[in-house]
Amino acid sequence: MIILILSLLIILLWWPLPKKNEWALCWTGLLLILIGGQIGYPKVFTAFSLGVASLLIWLESIRAILVRHFSTDAQLLKYNQKTFVLMLLNLFICLPLLFKHQGDFPWFNHQVILTALIVDGITTLGLVIFWGAVITIQLLSRPVKADYLIVLGAGLRHGKVPPVLAARLQQAVACWNSNRNATIIVTGGILRGEKLSEAKAMAKYLTTHGIPQDRIVLEEQAMNTWDNLQKCQKLLQKQAEPRQKIIVVTSSFHVFRAYNYLRKLKLYWSIVSSNTPWKLQPLTVIRDYLGIIRDHYRSWLAILFVLLVIVELLER
Repeated sequence: MIILILSLLIILLWWPLPKKNEWALCWTGLLLILIGGQIGYPKVFTAFSLGVASLLIWLESIRAILVRHFSTDAQLLKYNQKTFVLMLLNLFICLPLLFKHQGDFPWFNHQVILTALIVDGITTLGLVIFWGAVITIQLLSRPVKADYLIVLGAGLRHGKVPPVLAARLQQAVACWNSNRNATIIVTGGILRGEKLSEAKAMAKYLTTHGIPQDRIVLEEQAMNTWDNLQKCQKLLQKQAEPRQKIIVVTSSFHVFRAYNYLRKLKLYWSIVSSNTPWKLQPLTVIRDYLGIIRDHYRSWLAILFVLLVIVELLER
């Protein structure tokens, strides 16, 4: 079974293997060594093979997430499908095997597999809970009335609005149609590799979908979500009246991070989510989930430490 897991991982990492992709080539070499060790020394290598397999699944998913500029829609869909398969492999094969074998080894090997089980387990459980919350938010989302609608950027593709960003803009249009006196603020600067700011591309999209130019305000300096909100805060301090309703429009997977940043900025604006296309959810959901872990890494490490201590105490 361990050899099967590693063979599947090799297929996922290798196919198709670019000629200059040292990252995948290095991992493939490591997996071949582990398979050889597993065949020759099965009792010794089982713990390490399982631990490395679970680690590689997450590392390969992170590598896919870091590819921010996809050349074609087909490449984007392929990376989403690959990430989804990796998560299924982790959830239904790696984690059950880690749990099954964690008590079968001497102390050191047992510590390796126990640590891998707890780290992978709490991370994967958190992802499942987060993804379920994202789907719930998406299903419950409805357009609302507001005086100001802030649409957060989500990157461009060759100067054009990609599907995730288009969904946010479509939600803004739906909200604006409920109150045509509302002002839409589009926020996003010139990102790496682009010649056009996100805000200009978003404004162009809105005007082609019936929003008058004079109801659109551009914020063209922000480079990330924190910048988006901070710069819009300064902009609205000059324009908005205290009692006017301000809504942030973002994707369903991005609601939690946007809410967290709003609270850090002591802003009490509401958030309306847009629907994230199902076929694009693996990369977007996992990316934002890992972003939440990064933003709260001390809490994550504290939970990990407490669980490790509890398990060690229970096993004595």
